Amino acid sequence: MKLKIFIISFIFIFSNTLFPAFELGFAGKFGFADSFTDLTGGVFEPRIDLNLQLGYNFPINKSSFRSMSLLFDTGIDARMISLKNDNYKINQLEAGGITTGLALKFIFTPVLNSKIDLVFGLSSGVKFIPIIDDLNIKPNKVPISPYVNLFLENRIYNVNETLAIVYGVNIFYEYMIFDKSDINNLFGGYNINQHHSIGTMLSIGIHFGKR
Repeated sequence: MKLKIFIISFIFIFSNTLFPAFELGFAGKFGFADSFTDLTGGVFEPRIDLNLQLGYNFPINKSSFRSMSLLFDTGIDARMISLKNDNYKINQLEAGGITTGLALKFIFTPVLNSKIDLVFGLSSGVKFIPIIDDLNIKPNKVPISPYVNLFLENRIYNVNETLAIVYGVNIFYEYMIFDKSDINNLFGGYNINQHHSIGTMLSIGIHFGKR
């Protein structure tokens, strides 16, 4: 029992000493994307995303510029792979993706409200799309989508200096890379070489870490 207490105490003290500025954020997102190809026009699709970010915060403390953070960016999403056919009907495949990338955040504290932090950020990485429903034959290679995401967040510290409610908005761009031999399944036989998505999402979540 004493050994367990010692180990737990050591881990707690060690982690707080070595990682005093560790931070973690979790958010749910909902929005829409306009997806288009090199042959077909845009189709609006719903997007749902669960996002987790964890990493390290670096204090700056110059005027209202409080700090900056470098974070691992990961999550899962639900999406559609949509395409307009010659009759202007929309073919849709339900799909699920896994995100992995990095995020950089710049944190500011407005002079007039010390309980709110304003966050500007950029994240980039790759989304893997291993789940695609309604395909009789699965793709030979998992489609991937490199992405760039710009976001604006507000953090509200009402309880203490380590826990905040977060809400925000983000704008993203994705470019899908897929096996051209699978276009009969993904795009109904169209000779498509490029697939782009541009969209926006609203987010709400929590942030944990020393302010």
